[in-house]
Amino acid sequence: MRLACRLLLLLSMGLPPMPAAATDGERRVVDPALLATIVDDEANPLPRGLSAEEKARWRLPIPALLDRNPPPGPVRAQAEYEENDGLLIRWGTQNALLTEMTVAVTTLTADARMYIVVSGASQQASATSTLQSAGANLSRVSFITAATDSVWIRDYGPRFVDHGGQRAIVDHTYNRPRPNDNAFPSVLANLWGEQRFLMPLNHGGGNFHLFATRRAFMTELIVNENPSLTAAQIRDLYQTYQGLDVGITTPFPASFDSTQHIDMWTLPVDDDEIIVGSYPSSVGTPAAIADDFAAARTADGMTVWRTPGFRSGSTHYTYTNSVIINNLVMLCRFNGFDVQNAQARAVFEQAFEDKTIVQVDCSSIISLAGAIHCIVMHVPRIIEGLLFRNGFE
Repeated sequence: MRLACRLLLLLSMGLPPMPAAATDGERRVVDPALLATIVDDEANPLPRGLSAEEKARWRLPIPALLDRNPPPGPVRAQAEYEENDGLLIRWGTQNALLTEMTVAVTTLTADARMYIVVSGASQQASATSTLQSAGANLSRVSFITAATDSVWIRDYGPRFVDHGGQRAIVDHTYNRPRPNDNAFPSVLANLWGEQRFLMPLNHGGGNFHLFATRRAFMTELIVNENPSLTAAQIRDLYQTYQGLDVGITTPFPASFDSTQHIDMWTLPVDDDEIIVGSYPSSVGTPAAIADDFAAARTADGMTVWRTPGFRSGSTHYTYTNSVIINNLVMLCRFNGFDVQNAQARAVFEQAFEDKTIVQVDCSSIISLAGAIHCIVMHVPRIIEGLLFRNGFE
């Protein structure tokens, strides 16, 4: 834990007073006028949830009937706040946001890379031109050509683990009827020459957060989408495939957050710290769920930070859906919510006092039930000796 201001836990509700005004230049790394000129490649992008057409035909598969392919030896899943080689993203929709993030990662971190999935040479050329004009360091951009369906790579992308000192991929059945997305981890395993272990679960990867202590959390969505398995069996699968002790907690009601994913209201900071959304009591159940979870983590001995969470119109706004990548933290910013943006930034500056905080414009994506954590997948850097950290084998 850190000292002084952390012990105050940012007033009784976890939120700080308004900080001194920060200029736009301190919050942005790409000229907003340039970002406004960037267009997407797809006119009708898929939401994070099911589209109307998908809802009409979707039935959950039964992955538990698949042959299990567990790692033959010990594995370690790496926390997002640990050292990473880079981030995986998928180009095509939210291109302005992806540009803003790519510039930040390739210019403000020491050596992190952006691995960008494109559909082919034409899209790669277009992305290269856009990123170059925005000021990205293209020497730290690698392109991957593969067929995909959507931008939500956190949910369908590969979950990397340390398997005997080598990076490997744990794969699950994507909980959306999107065959190209679901196949992507297998495609990437072949391209990169990495082992792939098939985990028999329906899952969306945003419903998952873990700590380097091998503790992890998910909501009960994981049980609801795998009716042939008990919660205990699911926990056993995570122990076998990723070396994790998973806690399963209550989800927000789907009427408030359609994804029911835990990354929409929590974010691990380090081994004994976590950010949890703080919701007005007027929203009812979501506020109670978040407060109870925060209280339980405090009882565990963790420092709990709170950032604003709220609903405006039909949209759930959250600041926990942010991205840590080595010395950089990318935090959401929403048009029209200057007070909440400043409150969240003040919390992040204290929670991540040794990192650079950059706010990126998530105004266009948040109405699709996700933000920047949902559109990246961390690619860890395997470090010798970490497999057996904290005495786990």
